[in-house]
Amino acid sequence: MKKIIIAMMAAVSLLNFSGCDSLDMEPVSSISDANYWKSPDLFKAFNIGLHGLLRSQSSYNIFVLGEPRSDIYGDQPFGGEATQGVERFSYNTINAEFTGISNFANFYTTLNQINLMIRRTNETDLLGEAEKNYYLGQAYGLRAYIYFHLLRSWGDVIITTEPTLGSELDISHLDKAASPASEVMDLIKKDIDASEKAFGGDYSYKQGKCYWSKPATLMLKGEVYLWSGRQMGGGTGDYTVAKTALQDLQQNGNLKLQEKFTDVFSFNNKENSEMIFALHSGKEDDFMMWRDYNWRNNMVPQREYMAGYCDETGTPFLEIPGYNLQGLMRYQVKKDHYLKSFREGDTRLKGTLKAVYKKHEDGTLEYIAPIQYKFQGTTLEGSNERSWYDDYPIYRYADALLLLAEAKALLGEDPSTEINAVRERAYGSEYFNAHKNEVAYPNDKGSFYNDNPFEAGDENVMEAILKERLREFFFEGKRWYDLRRFGKDYVLKYTTAQESRLLWPINEGALTNNPALKQTPGY
Repeated sequence: MKKIIIAMMAAVSLLNFSGCDSLDMEPVSSISDANYWKSPDLFKAFNIGLHGLLRSQSSYNIFVLGEPRSDIYGDQPFGGEATQGVERFSYNTINAEFTGISNFANFYTTLNQINLMIRRTNETDLLGEAEKNYYLGQAYGLRAYIYFHLLRSWGDVIITTEPTLGSELDISHLDKAASPASEVMDLIKKDIDASEKAFGGDYSYKQGKCYWSKPATLMLKGEVYLWSGRQMGGGTGDYTVAKTALQDLQQNGNLKLQEKFTDVFSFNNKENSEMIFALHSGKEDDFMMWRDYNWRNNMVPQREYMAGYCDETGTPFLEIPGYNLQGLMRYQVKKDHYLKSFREGDTRLKGTLKAVYKKHEDGTLEYIAPIQYKFQGTTLEGSNERSWYDDYPIYRYADALLLLAEAKALLGEDPSTEINAVRERAYGSEYFNAHKNEVAYPNDKGSFYNDNPFEAGDENVMEAILKERLREFFFEGKRWYDLRRFGKDYVLKYTTAQESRLLWPINEGALTNNPALKQTPGY
């Protein structure tokens, strides 16, 4: 009874908030399920809780699954921090003993609550048709999104579409074998169709951009069909579906690129015109990026280490306003990315990375390493250090444009409009000056840190799109997935991964709890 009362009180109190400020509630436990679904307000509260649960359970795992195994990281942290095993991701030395991610990234806990929401929403007569359909559009879209992570990371996984109810919820003890990846993909596509149908013509972000919406479903649809087209034999038919979905989003999603790259991530510019779906962080519920200080304790250098370093002007970091940092940097970006991954004039370089220098007695500067500079957090009144209350983007319009370019290229069409929209924003006024002939697609003046036949410029359209995505999406959990989608040749070319170990191993505890599961092939 206590849990029911707490859930109901929370539901009522949350109705006083708007937008993304109320994500601190988790869904009611299924222990009290039978007594919970008594009013429209409680359905609303449960929906809020679903999004809060995705944020709290999975925000860091979404990054880990999508980026660190790529070619972005791998150097030793310049401050000397212990990496605590995260170097295994960039070295691709995860194995059955050190899986890096346990219990399928906790996704099944969230899936169980989504399944509960779908069941109760379909059954209820307490909601109006429009409200009911909007909740179903969100729930089916979120379920497809989570299963897409599971598919790309483990291949064959357990499919569960009915909620587990009882005195205790322990999803880890599902005694059920994994379904083939092809069946998982079928479910993902079915859920996307159900989400689209439920949303109908409602393209709005009525609850804010940290809640799922029809534009998020269309974005997911484009990404899913590109994956199934390239990795699961769907070919031209799937590329066409992806293109159509992304063009629908482009025409009806009420989106546009921000004028400046740095504006996209500004703490004071959340839910801007470029955002489609983001995981909210905010001082109102004291939730920082990746939960429990995971951003600060993985991506932010320690203040005392910065005392001996300066920026490119020779100014000591401790004298620069805003460099009141205090964290741990376990993920060290490779040194060459600052030097070679961006063309001259690309504003994304200084909006993504900050170079760290050592100043010698003779005044000369020695380049040491880059640190992340995309998400800059904020300093709260009365505080002496920065807090990372930035929203973490999952989907944004630049992503849609580059996925559309990819779909067009795969269909033999011209992707220059979409690629150049992203490049024009990246170069600003310089795009229209002398640099235009060097940066507009296609050109032969590119630069990149790997020496190979395709790196001179834009001679290979797939390399051009892949490079553009790297420059655009540092730290947003996309690079490993991008390489995987493009194909194993790209993965082997750019990373240390073995062909037999592109998926993730399953931790021993999950295998013990469910004897029907089998270890991922290759481990």
